[in-house]
Amino acid sequence: MMVVSAGLGGLMAAPRVTVDLDVVERNARAVVRACGRSGVGVFGVTKGTCGMPQVARAMLRGGVIGIGESRFENIRRLRAAGIDAKVLLLRSPPPRLADETVQLADISLNSELATIEELSRVAERRSRVHEVILMVDLGDLREGIWPDDLMPVVERILKLPGVRLAGLGTNLTCFGAVLPSEENMGRLAGYAERVRGEFGVPLEYVSGGNSSSLPFLLEGRMPPGVNNLRLGETILQGGRDTFFDEPWEELDRGAFLLGGDLVEVKLKPSVPIGETGVDAFGGRPRFEDRGERLRGILNIGREDVDASVLLPVEPGLEILGASSDHLIIDVTDVRPRPVVGGTLHFEMGYGALLAAMTSEYVRKVPMFDQPPPRAETIALRPDPALRPGTTEVKTAERLAELGFAVDPDGLPVRFTGRPTATLPAELTATADALGAVWLTGRAELLPALLELRPRLAPENLAVVGLREASALVKQTPLPVHTIVDVDARGMREVMRRALDAATAGTRGYVVLCDADVYTSGAGLSHRETHQAMEAVAARPGLLGIEFTGVDPAGLPLAADLLMSALGRTIL
Repeated sequence: MMVVSAGLGGLMAAPRVTVDLDVVERNARAVVRACGRSGVGVFGVTKGTCGMPQVARAMLRGGVIGIGESRFENIRRLRAAGIDAKVLLLRSPPPRLADETVQLADISLNSELATIEELSRVAERRSRVHEVILMVDLGDLREGIWPDDLMPVVERILKLPGVRLAGLGTNLTCFGAVLPSEENMGRLAGYAERVRGEFGVPLEYVSGGNSSSLPFLLEGRMPPGVNNLRLGETILQGGRDTFFDEPWEELDRGAFLLGGDLVEVKLKPSVPIGETGVDAFGGRPRFEDRGERLRGILNIGREDVDASVLLPVEPGLEILGASSDHLIIDVTDVRPRPVVGGTLHFEMGYGALLAAMTSEYVRKVPMFDQPPPRAETIALRPDPALRPGTTEVKTAERLAELGFAVDPDGLPVRFTGRPTATLPAELTATADALGAVWLTGRAELLPALLELRPRLAPENLAVVGLREASALVKQTPLPVHTIVDVDARGMREVMRRALDAATAGTRGYVVLCDADVYTSGAGLSHRETHQAMEAVAARPGLLGIEFTGVDPAGLPLAADLLMSALGRTIL
């Protein structure tokens, strides 16, 4: 079952990573432009974010030719979100996972002939052609065939049905820390030219490595025969771990920010009192006696992040150490003085980013630089049969009291008696990333909404008030809050979670409200539905509202709900 239910997360404050998608897009565009000047295409690597679809979309908007991923779980997440770009599997698969490789990835990096033979067998059985980039070891001693074996292996691959040799590749710096050079990159380009000459194979990719190859390319040293790079760190972190000595000014290092909450702030000695031994992780910590210092404890631990590569944002903050659940810091010189409940922030090296994005205990908050502005006008779009009713309940006059004018180009509001969801389809025509909060008891319109992927991804489609779940609902990774969740947690908490999902990395969100959810007698009460709409009024980013299943008798209540969603209060 793939329904993402509301679990226990959120009952306690969690560390969180905010992801600025505009920065990711700008970084992607900068590296794509720079590589393009040398005739090099770029696969954007999302493994550092566990295949976050919002990040993949930002990279694709920036011009990458496809997405590189190393984990099947991450590729499934991308595919479920509707990402249909070319996906490159970065980690060589074992033969037993050949079927998953062929199903999920368009291309894979490979160095073992036995695996390629199994990919061939599976792909032929599925009537597909799977592309292979054959990895060559140029001295880093990670994956890759030895150059002496290249031509015989290529000859055997070309005889296999179901696979196509799409290119040659190499990997540097990851294990042996071997740097790209004119010599080793020239050898890769030479091997590719030799394969083309001897076998007449139009190799599409000659892939010269990862982000560590980008400085080499920018220096103008990359041989012309290398036409592809697989870049993650430079796009995600602006080259923090790539351009060590001098940052590349076109890249922004601020896409990811880790925040933690202070759970304690106290004046304490700087040296432990009593006989010391090893700590919980087998180490023997050393302490300098600096007298009494103001110390803080953050709710960030080793289960969340690699504390050794955290970079404090607040001046004067010093990291003293970390246990599994806590980060111990010195805040003596931080101004203004931190207080319990406050938040402190850190930029992250790649190891810290990878750990934080992998940890299920760290909340991820993708966002854009600017939220959509609050609407000033409303476009009322009732069905013809409901139009007289909107006049009778004085909808326009009530909107005017809230400061909204009625205008055909305003925020769209639909009242319809049909079980349809036309507004999301309309909005996805202009919003490349849309979220939705869907109040419904049965989710019957899910097939139609899934057709809107990737602009409306399942993980941004939050369902509230569900009473019955079809097989499709259970198999789709939706953030679902059932009627039982509403009973247990209350509507305000449920809507907070639903709106978090709908606004995570989207340009805004639409609200869908099925009348059945609050009129069936087994669903939400009228007060709970008003609470849901009040939560909408408090959350920026609303792009439209659609009330479905509304009949003339139910229009007054639907109009009341609309007023709550637009900010009507008692006082």
